[in-house]
Amino acid sequence: MTGYVYAEKDKEPRQLGETPKSVLGKVGLILSAFRDNDFALSLAELTARTGVAKATVHRLCQELVAGNLLEREGAKYRLGLQLYEIGLRAPRQRTLREAARPVIENLAQKLDNAVNLAVPSGSELLVIENAGRHRNRARSTAGGRRLRLHCSAAGKLTLAMLPEQYPLSRVIPLMDRPTPRTLTPARLPAELARIREQDYAVEVEEARTGYLAVAVPVRGLDHAYLAALAVIAPTAGSSVPRIHSALTEASRAITSRLAIFEAHRAPL
Repeated sequence: MTGYVYAEKDKEPRQLGETPKSVLGKVGLILSAFRDNDFALSLAELTARTGVAKATVHRLCQELVAGNLLEREGAKYRLGLQLYEIGLRAPRQRTLREAARPVIENLAQKLDNAVNLAVPSGSELLVIENAGRHRNRARSTAGGRRLRLHCSAAGKLTLAMLPEQYPLSRVIPLMDRPTPRTLTPARLPAELARIREQDYAVEVEEARTGYLAVAVPVRGLDHAYLAALAVIAPTAGSSVPRIHSALTEASRAITSRLAIFEAHRAPL
């Protein structure tokens, strides 16, 4: 399905791939047009963001409202509760969240920083679990929010671990620079090679001035990359080696818990 990537201040989406011709593909565009801070969108906004004909968007929105996937808010539309309920039933994510939750909570308390767990989702990352807050009281990334790939530690880790899913030929044209320290397209390939070699990613004020992040992979029993486990902390006073060590231990604990969950759920 075609995805859209947004810069922090973008008013319009930047398209990744061609607009789908199928009804299902267009429905996917409508649902994915909602950004983190969007409570409701008008028909005109949905049309502009999806690139789908206004009449088609209107018809599909009506059908999505009837199916409780969207809700009407005056003349605007908002995501329906049914979407959240469906998402909670996804077995892979549910198991991963259940295995990770206590580990993430302990890690956040131990480091006194924000911790999140993010999985690949279209052209971005989706945060499925989070805990804690930064020492200066800034909140962690809320569950359900999305992370950009090129300027977050979790995102760069995912680009490095899944090069076939996220080819640079598609990622680089969409790169922006939210801070002066954000990587340029020319530096990204070498950065991803370094991440693959060291098996973790760091970003220092690439996404937000005053903050750094460290991310490590969470792997399944077959060693496949499942998610990025990241700590977000103020740049001042934070130790990357200490954070990395704690993250590595936490990642192994999540994998061990996944093994226990799978063993208990295996058919006799």
